[in-house]
Amino acid sequence: MEHHLVPFASLEWISGWFTLASIGIFALVFLPKLEVRTQRNVERVWAFALLVSTAIEHLYMFSAGTWSTEWSLPLQMCSLSGLLAVYTLLSHNRTTYIFLLFWGVSGGLHSLLTPEMTLGSHAIYSITYYFWHASIIMVPIYFFKARRFGLSKRSFFKVWGWTHAVWIVVGLFDWGVGANYMYILEPPKVDNPFVMGGFPYHLIGFEFAGILHFGLTALIFGSLSRRFNHNASSEKVLT
Repeated sequence: MEHHLVPFASLEWISGWFTLASIGIFALVFLPKLEVRTQRNVERVWAFALLVSTAIEHLYMFSAGTWSTEWSLPLQMCSLSGLLAVYTLLSHNRTTYIFLLFWGVSGGLHSLLTPEMTLGSHAIYSITYYFWHASIIMVPIYFFKARRFGLSKRSFFKVWGWTHAVWIVVGLFDWGVGANYMYILEPPKVDNPFVMGGFPYHLIGFEFAGILHFGLTALIFGSLSRRFNHNASSEKVLT
């Protein structure tokens, strides 16, 4: 399937950031002001909307005859982050929240800075792409700010280790079916300073990017967590 690269500063590119700003204002300004039961219901609606958006994508691919195991499964990092966002919104699980904070914020921001739509350029894919990626950024930030979920000092090492385990599993799947989920076997086509060379050298850039982004996430949210005394417990909390 032909990838759609969104030109920098184009109207389509700007619309992605507008989507992020809109969801951010909704999640951080308006949603916390609602009474607890209503707030919880809105979280469920948000999760349902994410599921509907990916269902629409798959239904369109089936109808267009473009669905395939090589491109359509939710095995990209941002796709997995979206599923974590759905589960976190429904369950308030702190473990999935931690992984979403590390994966979603950095991955989502890069996906908005240098958008590469692997499913194509159809308007449906553009709408769902921006809604999905804006959500994986804002859901963990919402839980951090409004729900006061914190971040422990061990979170970096936990997420870093398990991320490599996920890469190995997905990489073996890519090799087995001829896919390229998470861009493990081939680098993305976007112009990104962390993408250097072909396989396997581009993975070195991924490692540096992971250390930098995960480290900044741990530093920023860990410091804020301690400053505002957020609860970094790993227990699941329901309201």
